[in-house]
Amino acid sequence: MAVQQAPSYTGRVACLLAFLLFFHSGYSTFEHLSYLKAVDGHESGLPLDIVIELLVSVALFGLGIVLVADDFKEILMETEMAKQSIESLDARPSFYAFNHRGRAVFKNVAFKK
Repeated sequence: MAVQQAPSYTGRVACLLAFLLFFHSGYSTFEHLSYLKAVDGHESGLPLDIVIELLVSVALFGLGIVLVADDFKEILMETEMAKQSIESLDARPSFYAFNHRGRAVFKNVAFKK
């Protein structure tokens, strides 16, 4: 079993910085479009600095996620089955029926005692 390690604070800081850059690039885009409306300007794209800021924020966010993420867990069925006993596998409370329809189905049938 692998030892659990604490998430990297560097990764958390990178994610926070990436979020702030992403938010700022969105705000800059809004301001740029508002400016274009005010001066009746027609431009086909965003300025290069906003696009670069957005791409840097996405790359920094990806790096932060990689640093914060834990180790992969095995997805083999044998590993999961080894952790459980046969009693826990056989007992499924969702299939227990305490209020069944036997009384409604056999209400006209006379049973011999």
